[in-house]
Amino acid sequence: MKTQETLITDDQSLDGASMHDGRVKIDVYDDGYGPLFIHRDSMGISGIVRAQTREDAYSICEDEFFPSGDEDASKDMDEIEAMEEGEERNHLQACWDEAYGYRNNTRRMDDGSLSCIYAKDLNGDSLERLTPKLLSDLGITLEISNNE
Repeated sequence: MKTQETLITDDQSLDGASMHDGRVKIDVYDDGYGPLFIHRDSMGISGIVRAQTREDAYSICEDEFFPSGDEDASKDMDEIEAMEEGEERNHLQACWDEAYGYRNNTRRMDDGSLSCIYAKDLNGDSLERLTPKLLSDLGITLEISNNE
C-alpha cells in the first residue's frame, strides 16, 4: 500500500500560503489536525484547508472560502417556500440548489454583512489532497510553524 507524503505534522500549524514569490496570497484554514486539501474553482485556487477528512475540508470551504450568495438568493428562496407543492416548485428548488447552498456557520463578509448563503461555481470546483508534487507544480509556498 502506497503512503502519502506528509506536508504538515500534528505538532505544526498552517499559517499561510502564497504563490509567485509571495506576491499572491492564498486563503488558508487550519482545523488543527490532518492532511492539507486544496480547493479550486473556475477562477483558480480559492483556498487551502487542513482537516481530518475530505468531507470536513469541503464543509470548511463552504463556510470560509465560497462567495456570498446575492440578495436575490434569499428572495428566490422565500418565493419557493411560499409556493404550493408541485412540479414548478420542485423545478425552482432544483435550480436554486444548483446555484446556492447554506453555510454551516454564518460568515461576516468584508462589508460587515452576515452571509448564511453561499454561491456555487456553476462551472465546477474541486477539492483534492495537496501533495508535494501538486505543491511544486502550482508553485505554492506554505507558511508552517511549529507549535510549542
